[in-house]
Amino acid sequence: MSGKKKWRILLLSVLLVMLWVDVPIARSTDLTIDPDSYPIISDQEMGQMRWTLMVANQALDDYSNMEAQNQVGMTSYRYLIAFSSYFLATEQFHKLPAWTEALQPALDKSIQRMIQKPVWEFWAKTSQGVPNLEPNLNKPYPENRDPVSYRNIMYSGHLGHMINLYEMLYRDFKWDRSGSIVFAWADREKYVYDNHSLEKVMYEQMKNNPWHSIECEPNAVFPECNQHPVLSFILYDYTHGAHLSEVRDQFMDFFLKNKLIAPNTHQTAMCYLVKQKITISDQDPRFGNLLDLAVTPIISLGIVGLDSPSADGWTGAFMHAWQPDYIARHYPYQLKRLLKSGPEPTVRLKKEIWEPRSSYGFFAVYAAEMGDLKTRDGILAYADQTYQPAWLNGAYHYPYNLKQGCTNLTDRLLALGRANPKDGLWKMHNQPFDPEHFSEPKLSGVDFPKVLILRAIYDRDKKALIITVKPGDQKSGFTGFNIVQLDQKKSYRLLIDGKEINKYAGQTSIPVKINLDQERDLILMED
Repeated sequence: MSGKKKWRILLLSVLLVMLWVDVPIARSTDLTIDPDSYPIISDQEMGQMRWTLMVANQALDDYSNMEAQNQVGMTSYRYLIAFSSYFLATEQFHKLPAWTEALQPALDKSIQRMIQKPVWEFWAKTSQGVPNLEPNLNKPYPENRDPVSYRNIMYSGHLGHMINLYEMLYRDFKWDRSGSIVFAWADREKYVYDNHSLEKVMYEQMKNNPWHSIECEPNAVFPECNQHPVLSFILYDYTHGAHLSEVRDQFMDFFLKNKLIAPNTHQTAMCYLVKQKITISDQDPRFGNLLDLAVTPIISLGIVGLDSPSADGWTGAFMHAWQPDYIARHYPYQLKRLLKSGPEPTVRLKKEIWEPRSSYGFFAVYAAEMGDLKTRDGILAYADQTYQPAWLNGAYHYPYNLKQGCTNLTDRLLALGRANPKDGLWKMHNQPFDPEHFSEPKLSGVDFPKVLILRAIYDRDKKALIITVKPGDQKSGFTGFNIVQLDQKKSYRLLIDGKEINKYAGQTSIPVKINLDQERDLILMED
C-alpha cells in the first residue's frame, strides 16, 4: 500500500473518530437532562401545600382552621404559624426555587399574622413566671407585655427564623425597614422593632447570659427552642454580612456542658432551670422544688418517663442544620430507643406523656432530615391510618382531632416531614440562595391552582430550567405562563415531554402554552 493511500486511510479514520465523539457530545445536553432526577412535589405533598396556603392567606383576623386549646402549649398559634412557614420555605427552596408567586405572599402574610396580638399576648401572663419551674413554686416576675425584649424565645426565635428565611428566599428586605415590626398592645402602647433590632435583642441575650442561651418561660431553657435563634443568626449573617452566628459556639459549649442531649442515653433533656442549675431528664428528674417529692420517685421508678420523641425530633432536625456530625452520632441510638414494632408499613413510636400529639410529626421531620426514608414513610403511613386525612377541593390535610391525637401542628409537621429531603434543613441554612440566583430564569403569570407546578428548578451547571406541571382545578383546555429573566444575548430551546417545540433568540421573556390534559415536563435550555 502506497504511503499516500495509508495517509488517506489514517486521515479518514481520524475524521470518523472525531465525528463519532462529537455527535454524542452535541446531543448529550438533551440526553443528560432527566426531569425525574430533580426533586418533585408528590400528590399528597401538593395537597398539604394547598391547604397550608389556603390557611396562610386567610384574613389576618380570621383564625378559622387554626383551632387551639390555648396559647400556652403546643397547639398555640405561634407554633402552627412557624412550622407552616418552615414547610412552605422548604418547598420554595428545594422544589420551586424558580417560581415564587404562590409562596412568597403566603410567607409574608404568615409573618404579618405572627405579629398580631392574639398570637403573642399570652406572654404578658407567662412573663410573670411558671410556678412549677421556680425554686419556691411562685410567680416572682413583673409583667412584661413586650413579647421579644427579654426571654420568650419560644416566640421571638420563631419570628426571627421566619423573617430571615423570607429574606434569604426573596431578598426584598421589607422586614429590615425601620418600624416594620409593631407589637400593638393598645393604641398608645406599642413595641416597635425591625429585623435588625429583633436579631440584636436575641443575640445580646445569648451572648451575655451566663448560660449563653435564652429562656422560653422565665427560668427555663428548652433545647429545641434555642435552635431557631441560632438558625436565624446564620441566615441573617449571610444576607447582611454580619457575624451574629458566632455566638453559637458559646451556646454549644453550654449545651454540651449541661448535657442537653445526654451523651450516654442520647436523650434530649426536658429543659435547663437557670436558678437551680439543673438539667431535667430521666437521669436527673429534679425540679429543685417541692415537686421533687412527687415527681422524682415516679420517674426514678419508671412509672412515668421524660423520654420524648417530640424533643428528640424537634431538637435533632433543626440542630442538624448547624451541628450535623453531632446529631448524626445520636440519631441511631435515639431511633433504637424510640421505635416500636408495628404492622407494616407503619412505624410506631414510644409513647410520651408530655406532648404525644406532636411526637409523630417532629420525628417524621427528623427522619427525613437524616435521610431515613423508611422511618419517615412508616410514620406517614401510621398517620394516614390513624388521623383520618381528608381531601377538600384539591387540598389535603390531617384534621384537628384531639381524641385521635392530631392537631393543626401535627398536620404541618407531617407536611414538613413529607417535603424535606435528606439534609434539607442543613442545605437551606448552609447553601442558601446566592445573589446570582435572583437573575436566573423563572416562571411568571402561572394560573395557580388551575395548573399545579410540581417542580421549577434552574440548573446552573446545565443552563436549563426544568419544570413539571400538572392539571389542577381544571382538567381540560389550555393555560399559559411566561418564562422570564432570559438573557437577550443568548438563544434557547424549549422542549415539552422531550420534544423540541420552539427556538428563541433575542428575548428576555417567552410565553408558554400548556394543554391541561396530563402531567408534562418542560425544559428550557440554552443553545
